[in-house]
Amino acid sequence: MSDLTVSDFVEFFYELWGNEPFEWQRNLANRVLERADEPDAWPEVIALPTASGKTACMDIAVFALAAQAFRLDAGQSITAPRRLFFVVDRRVIVDQAYERASRISKKLSNAESGILKQVADGLRQIAHGATSGYDDDEVNPLTSHLLRGGMYRSEDWARDPLQPMVVASTVDQVGSRLLFRPYGRGPRTAPIYAGLIVNDSLIFLDEAHCVQPFMQTVHAVRKYRDWAHEPLGRSFYPVIMSATPPDDIPDVFRDDSDEKYNPDHPLGKRQLAGKPTRLKVVSKARGNQAIAELSKELAKEALDLVNEERKAIVVFANRVAAARATHAELEAEEHVDIVLLTGRMRQLDKEIATARDLVELHSDRAAERTLGRPKIVVATQTLEVGADLDFDGIVTECASLDALRQRFGRLNRVGRNIDARGVILIRHDQANPKDYDDPIYGHALRKTWDWLNDVKDNRGQVDFGISRFDSLLSGWAQETQLSMLSDNGARSEPVRIKDMNAPSPDAPVMMPAHVDCWAQTAPIPMPSPDVALFLHGPREGTADVQVCWRADLDISSEGKERSMESLKLCPPSSPETLPVPIGVFKRWLAGVEQGDDTGDVEGMDVMDEELDASDSGEQRSVVRWRGRDTGVKDIVSSPSYIRPGDVVVIPANHPADHALIGSFRLGLDVGEQAHLKARAKPVLRLHSDLIDDWPQEAAEAKRLAHDLLEKIDKEDEQDPGELDIPESVRLILEEIPNNLPDEFRWLSEAKEALLKETRTAFQRGCHVAGNNQVVIVGSNRIPKYAYAADTFSDEDDTTSSGISHRNGNSVKLDSHLRGVESVAWRYARGCGLSEELSQAVARAGLLHDSGKANPRFQAWLRGDKPWAFDAENFGAYWAKSGSRLTTKSSGVRHEL
Repeated sequence: MSDLTVSDFVEFFYELWGNEPFEWQRNLANRVLERADEPDAWPEVIALPTASGKTACMDIAVFALAAQAFRLDAGQSITAPRRLFFVVDRRVIVDQAYERASRISKKLSNAESGILKQVADGLRQIAHGATSGYDDDEVNPLTSHLLRGGMYRSEDWARDPLQPMVVASTVDQVGSRLLFRPYGRGPRTAPIYAGLIVNDSLIFLDEAHCVQPFMQTVHAVRKYRDWAHEPLGRSFYPVIMSATPPDDIPDVFRDDSDEKYNPDHPLGKRQLAGKPTRLKVVSKARGNQAIAELSKELAKEALDLVNEERKAIVVFANRVAAARATHAELEAEEHVDIVLLTGRMRQLDKEIATARDLVELHSDRAAERTLGRPKIVVATQTLEVGADLDFDGIVTECASLDALRQRFGRLNRVGRNIDARGVILIRHDQANPKDYDDPIYGHALRKTWDWLNDVKDNRGQVDFGISRFDSLLSGWAQETQLSMLSDNGARSEPVRIKDMNAPSPDAPVMMPAHVDCWAQTAPIPMPSPDVALFLHGPREGTADVQVCWRADLDISSEGKERSMESLKLCPPSSPETLPVPIGVFKRWLAGVEQGDDTGDVEGMDVMDEELDASDSGEQRSVVRWRGRDTGVKDIVSSPSYIRPGDVVVIPANHPADHALIGSFRLGLDVGEQAHLKARAKPVLRLHSDLIDDWPQEAAEAKRLAHDLLEKIDKEDEQDPGELDIPESVRLILEEIPNNLPDEFRWLSEAKEALLKETRTAFQRGCHVAGNNQVVIVGSNRIPKYAYAADTFSDEDDTTSSGISHRNGNSVKLDSHLRGVESVAWRYARGCGLSEELSQAVARAGLLHDSGKANPRFQAWLRGDKPWAFDAENFGAYWAKSGSRLTTKSSGVRHEL
């Protein structure tokens, strides 16, 4: 048996965070450890209110996994899940789960003694699949990943099936991969994603009442995964985390301790704190003036809440347009710092907002913080879930009851001794008529407003403190027996609590035929079931598209080919893209004037009729990024070509871009910064529009760069003549200062890394993209970014075709095949597959590249010289060439 116990978990938790776990966290850890071999080790529902510390479930899962390392000594497979997925349906601003996982991962990696080292060693054994034969320094005990929109080489989480990890993501990204149709990705790796998500995994659905269709789909998958000739028997736990759990699930874990009633305990302070809130109708907010008048009132109420005690205020708007308008109303206030946070932000901008604008508002700092100036954060639904922020006051639009409870979870989150206050506003055209049906919250918005007015006290207030609101809710349900009186005193239809929650449609019934179609990935059958229905239900909505901007993108008739070349040298990556509802983007592409009435809830987007670019007098064109195969054919102007999950690149010179779909802290084009974060490798584009944006401190480098481009422009495009471009580039780099301002730190880092390249690598990395741009691509990874960079690559990676080997030496086919056989066997046995299945997987690894034995392919690897190898000696066959070839030399890849 494992020597790790609940008391060890308490020590483990304390070493991580500096305080002991709550009693419910200890109780849950005890249950998971005691039932490790049972199918109900994890409860189906964890029913806890906001601010209860639910993300500590991650710590419990990691500890419980490490506790099973002893099984490897006995030749047994582990039963605890290796992969933990935190799934929410919001476009996350501050992904609390990802941040927590990253901190745990780093502490375990750096642990040198004590319980942290013991847990880390156990995880390393599990990551290797054995108890010996590995180097501790080469095995990461735990990795953390933020799974965003589909992107070239952005799937590092899927690199190793044995690696313990935490993945924070959304319903669309996890769900589409679960059902073999990954948004924004090709079909080649779809079975890998599906297999990893549904085996050795634990899926937490945060506030799962918001994602009922996906929850139903996951439970259907849980049933079908055992329909097999030889079921794998690997762990798969879907767990709902919600303050309002479904009524039909019996296995519900709750906090049965007295800590939440103790005013001296941190948990008691949080749940006993009062949050009195006023209700107000905005009478002028109706019709065409609804957004404008509402935003004025939201701004006014926020300013009215500010005083010496309340300096941190949050404003919640139901629509992105209303949030932007409110932010605009507040921008003129000189004595207040204003922050706008919506889901439509790029990761790079989010990180700036977090580090610069939100760090003081984190719950960990709430008790000691002293804001010099008041700060008002204007946000959408994106802050409802997963943001561990603590505010002194809140102003919010009326929403469904469950959404309001989430929003008020950000008010005095840690239970400080302050006069926390709230205001709930409703538009006049939502308060009347009584059957108002909201595009996001349906009838629940109006039902919630009526109920709040029915239960408000004699001061016209409702207390949203956790404990007081729960008492109010249960007392009302008992007193009225789930019914309310109508305005004329007659008994109306009973109103249940769930009627006031946001509508959540049922997913279609998943049939075996659906699974058969999805599991076929090459070729994908036509028709193929739409996975969006199984993720969000049959509503008018679908997935986002991921949008980024490039200043060097010229898709005119003259510049198309050059732009494609530059784009491939510095491909789009996740940190520079922002999610845009597909309907909003299609209307923009068609040039259709639109009022953005969408919210910030994933999968919700009201779609218009079919659109065509010809509907508008303005022609707009974009690039659908298809990885290294992207070409001129992927420049599109018709909305009919846009698909859910697409990565779209837009020229940065369009005047409407900034106002349409972005709130940027940086410039539009942040390709180099994103490349550093996503790939940990430097790249630098010398293009006139980009060079002009360099800081004044790099004035001499800017001058030299412009001179170089002028010289190239005067030379023949195909033959730059006697110009020594690598040497000219080196001189430019040397003139870039080492310590530029924070906004341009990437430029200094790229310069330093590129100058460290070997002479050969540097020359090979300098590319002339047409006659107006030079792109320098580095080959060395920058240690600062390597920790979180994407390293997984699939068959899109050119090296998989045998084009070249990284050390310049050829690789023998026989040794390559046997090496893959060995790795496949280790993976299969480490994952706990049976002897028979493990042999089948190993044999597949042995034969996977047998197509390379084709004499034509062998001739190609030797420069199209069929006489250069011994066809009778298999030991002389190559898997990869030692020289750098191109797919154009013989035209095709080895799969053909």
